[in-house]
Amino acid sequence: MSKRKNKQKEQEELQAQKQTRALLIVICAAVLIPLLERDGALHVLFEVREQGILQGGEICFPGGHLEPGETLAEAAVRETREELLLAPEQIELLAPLHILGGHGSREIHSFLGLLRSYAGTRDPAEVASTFTVPLDWLLRNPPEVYEGRLVVEPGEDFPYGLIPGGRNYPWGVVRRQFYFYRRPEGVIWGLTAELLTEFLRLLGAGRPETPGGSPWSEL
Repeated sequence: MSKRKNKQKEQEELQAQKQTRALLIVICAAVLIPLLERDGALHVLFEVREQGILQGGEICFPGGHLEPGETLAEAAVRETREELLLAPEQIELLAPLHILGGHGSREIHSFLGLLRSYAGTRDPAEVASTFTVPLDWLLRNPPEVYEGRLVVEPGEDFPYGLIPGGRNYPWGVVRRQFYFYRRPEGVIWGLTAELLTEFLRLLGAGRPETPGGSPWSEL
């Protein structure tokens, strides 16, 4: 009987460990902030998502989830090539940038890249259009900033009876700033605006050292 109890206890502990590990899994995505040169000045390239996909019509940077065996930097470059129909030699990876915590256990890793000889190509299944904004304009025009709150909203079947305080439980509230860049092409906001703002702050604070003398000097 004692052996059975010990076996059952071991199984329960193993199951608890598995559940804990599952909670610690972080889903990572990678995006590229693409720079390109136009009329002798650096521009930042943006995509407008195709209407038929998730968050269709929104403005974003190229990016997506990792494939098996990929590094984050490789995923950022691959996604950019697929979405903009680029050859490998058309992208130069310059530097890792900001890591942004998304919903749940999600992390978004951003990278800076330089596009060469980009001719407006895109995958129409994912990208409705592209446009560029002069980097100088972005540096001279800070975003509008608004504050919001992220709150817990339990479902109808939530077991309030299992927690202290029941329906009056003091859920924490996360305050968050939302950034908006108004442009003739549309409004840049959400995670894209947050990544963009962190990049622009980095430029204002000083340029990171990058291996191989990549063209930060052009900024």
